[in-house]
Order: sequence, then C-alpha cells, then structure tokens
Amino acid sequence: MLTPAAPIVIEACVETLAEALQAMSRGAHQLEVCSDLDADGLTPTPKLLELITSEVNIPVKPMIRSRAGHFLYSDEEIGQMAETTSYLSRRFELAGIVFGALTGNEKKGYMPHLEAVHIIADAAAGVPVTFHKAIDMCSDQVAAVRNLTTVPGVKYILSSGGAATALQGVHNLKLMQASAGPAIQIIAAGKITAANLYEIAGLTGLKYFHGRKIV
Repeated sequence: MLTPAAPIVIEACVETLAEALQAMSRGAHQLEVCSDLDADGLTPTPKLLELITSEVNIPVKPMIRSRAGHFLYSDEEIGQMAETTSYLSRRFELAGIVFGALTGNEKKGYMPHLEAVHIIADAAAGVPVTFHKAIDMCSDQVAAVRNLTTVPGVKYILSSGGAATALQGVHNLKLMQASAGPAIQIIAAGKITAANLYEIAGLTGLKYFHGRKIV
C-alpha cells in the first residue's frame, strides 16, 4: 500500500451531531457539516451548528447551498446565501465555509462564477472559503483552479479531479494542485474511504482528504 509522504488532514462530511461525534472519535481532523446529504448537501440549520460546535473540539465548516439541483444561481439566491454566510460566520467560530457556483451552459461548458464567489468570500469576512465539487462539472478543472486563485478568501477546492472517484482522478488532482500553487489546497473527494485513503494520498501527494465514509 502506498503511504503519504507527509501528515494528512482528514475531513469527514456529516449531517447530524451523532455523526459528528462518531467522526471525531474515529480520528477525523475536521468536519464539513451539511443538511440533506441525499441532495448532495444543503446549508445546515443554525441549531445543528450550535449543537455540533458546542460538542466537538475539531474545526467545523458548514455548507452554504440554499437549494438542491444545479449550481447556476440567480442574483437573489446568491444574495440569500451571502446573508446566510455573514450570519453564520459572525455567530459561530468556523474554520471555513463551503460554497460553489457556476456560470456557462452544457453546450459551451461551465466555469466557476467568480463574481458569486467574490460576494460569498466578502460575506465570510475572513473565514476561509472552500469551493466545493461543483468544480468537477467544469469543462477544464485546471483552468477553473487557476481562475479561483484570483479570488481572495478561497483557500481550498474540493474535487475528484473531474472523475467519478478520487482514485480515478488522481492525475488531474495533481495537475490541479500544481495550478493552484501555494495559495489554495486541493481537497481530494469522491468515494474516499478508510480503505483507500492512504493509497490516494500516496498517489496524489495531497494533504487534505474528504469523505462521507472516510473514518
């Protein structure tokens, strides 16, 4: 089995207090907190965040996503999510927020909606932003990463390298990290489990890893 050359950071994706406590007890270093993971994750309620942040002693990052479905948001939706971001960032001691928005269409391809990301990053008021797996819908993930490096506040990008799984996307994940440089850390995600985590870490050379069943 391949092993990583440096210590890694394990981020568990959770939607309940019980899952958060279990992930922490099993060795997760940080948490992404969502509601409705059956819809790929929506913004958690303030009540859930209050419960989790009061009970765990590892960093917490909530998802900012107002609805299920596509990542092409209206100005009204972006404004709503900016208000939510501002509120949660002020109320809780967060390690970051998780957000993603796209522009384009299926025919011409998608890229990150940089204006929307700027708005959310400004609303986060210094809390680091992770651009989530919407990036895997982009026509060119490496170029998308390069574009996101222009947005102050974006410190992480969650991706499977545009593939169905992180293991299948290891080559592109390495290219994405090279494109990001030191400004942004790529967080590998996509069917990462305790069984394949260290293999993927060894193949990619990345530091950060995310999963629903990662611990």
